[in-house]
Amino acid sequence: MIQRTWERPIGKTHRPWPAWLLLASCLCLLPLGCATLGDRGQALVPTRYQVRTGPFLVYSSTPIPADSPAIRCLHSLETDLSSRLNYHARPDEEPVEIYVLNDRNAYTHFLKFYYPELPPRRAFFLSQGQRRVIYTYLSDRLEEDLRHEATHALVRGCYGDLPLWLDEGLAEYFETRTDTLDVQDEHMAKLPEDLKKGWTPDLPRLEGLTDIHEMTPRDYRESWAWVHLMLGDSQQGKSLLIDYLNQGRNGPRPKTISQILAARGTTGKTLVTHLEAVQSQALARKPEPPSQDRLIRFQGSGLDVQDGVPEAQVSRVAPPQRQGLLRRIGSWLGF
Repeated sequence: MIQRTWERPIGKTHRPWPAWLLLASCLCLLPLGCATLGDRGQALVPTRYQVRTGPFLVYSSTPIPADSPAIRCLHSLETDLSSRLNYHARPDEEPVEIYVLNDRNAYTHFLKFYYPELPPRRAFFLSQGQRRVIYTYLSDRLEEDLRHEATHALVRGCYGDLPLWLDEGLAEYFETRTDTLDVQDEHMAKLPEDLKKGWTPDLPRLEGLTDIHEMTPRDYRESWAWVHLMLGDSQQGKSLLIDYLNQGRNGPRPKTISQILAARGTTGKTLVTHLEAVQSQALARKPEPPSQDRLIRFQGSGLDVQDGVPEAQVSRVAPPQRQGLLRRIGSWLGF
């Protein structure tokens, strides 16, 4: 099976990292000398502060408290993977390195220096041998980006290389908390429209995609939907997926998931029925008013970096302070 390394563009796309390009980059840097490279690294890569949580080592230039939402979301991700996929980190594996830059400008400068061939993206994941590295920056969608990229890192470390669609489907599924029904509204809101436009689920077609550039936003939604279907079936689908993942520990998997599902009578029509049932359950639930944290957290939902998502500082996690009466009157009068 072809080994891939990943970096995550915005919009949940990844593209392979050619081995020859990594080697060429290293060779080009050798004449510069270690001191020069070290000086540049100190200026661009945040290493002043670090926080360890489970299999993650988070570096930053600004302190990130151990009880902050960014750190808690990584802990909850490990818990979700353990409960849903029976994930267990290997005791001998290196921690996943996460570098969180202060803002979009610092992150863009970092990308242009180290990875000039990459388009501007909020976060990406690199796998170089046993080393797994995530780069991102403080934004309104930091937790979502961290969970998405960290899913790639943990799944790859535990189960080895996966088919492109499944790798992305799992990252889409686990990028938000999985313990409530309405957390995937972004997907559920668009899939019914896809059906109206003539889309038909086709897992064998998804399995034939090997280049990330071939995947459309609809392909990401369908990948999420197939994972949602399997993990929503607590008796058969969940064990089927876990067995398939574990097979990769010992070499190539003998069958594709579409072949396994077809043998038990699961087809595209099954997926459509599942999606309709999930949508009906979501509509039947009485909507709960979102917390102030959630309003701030998702204010840039659906926007890419270039769309002008407001930069987030660590302090923005807290709800904004309400202005006093005199201050509000002054702002109305232009003072």
